Amino acid sequence: MKNVCFGIGVALCALFAPSANAEMYDLGKASTGQSITLDGSSVSMNGPRSMSAWVGFTYYLGRTRFAAEAHCSLGEWYSGGSTHRPQSQATRNMLSIVCSARWRDPNAEDTGYMLVFDPPSNVRDRPNGTVIGTVTDMIVINVYPESQNGWFSTSQFGGGWIHESQVRPFY
Repeated sequence: MKNVCFGIGVALCALFAPSANAEMYDLGKASTGQSITLDGSSVSMNGPRSMSAWVGFTYYLGRTRFAAEAHCSLGEWYSGGSTHRPQSQATRNMLSIVCSARWRDPNAEDTGYMLVFDPPSNVRDRPNGTVIGTVTDMIVINVYPESQNGWFSTSQFGGGWIHESQVRPFY
């Protein structure tokens, strides 16, 4: 997403444009036809011991920024004074990413996190091996950061390998 601030003033630009430090993920079009962009760095993390049903995050509908909270078990989010349910693949992707990313462990030493960005994506028993499962949604998975010839080891499906062409870093 380009940050176009020419002529609108710094204050308005900050309100409607994403942060330069943000990890932005273009998820497609909402049912209104506007682009949906998720600020991946805004997704709050609930560790394995957290009981919170709500996950905070920031997204953009077109150029308008929304602070939001997802209720993952209900499949909805709250922003702009309203409760919303997915009506497009882009908003389904947004909720899927937010709800899977909330379980990232900031204290994990040996793993990193990747976004499966173009599902369906196969997880194999070894690089180029037998398919043991297929990731069907845009989700965040943990991987061991050292790849082997373009393959990342993951705990997805009890442990397997996913090719680097199927994932992007998620911070």
